[in-house]
Amino acid sequence: MSALAPAFQMSLPLLGVCFFVGLILFFFILGRVTPGDGSDLIDWDPSRRADERRILDHEDVGQMLETTNRRRRAQGLPELTEHEVLQGLRRD
Repeated sequence: MSALAPAFQMSLPLLGVCFFVGLILFFFILGRVTPGDGSDLIDWDPSRRADERRILDHEDVGQMLETTNRRRRAQGLPELTEHEVLQGLRRD
């Protein structure tokens, strides 16, 4: 019975390596069998995200400008336009 113990201990790392390689092969084969490029599975479209981000950024700038102008009106200062803000950013 003691002769089986060293062989079993040596096969444990081999079993782990085989399991890891099998897992990698499983995902590789799954990627080959699945139609498309995989981005549709996770609903990933970088071009759409960039467009959405651009729209949201434009809305954020509009909201920040409106808030700034509301505060400036309350202080009796002239309102800022988007063009003036962009010129200020280019100067900085």
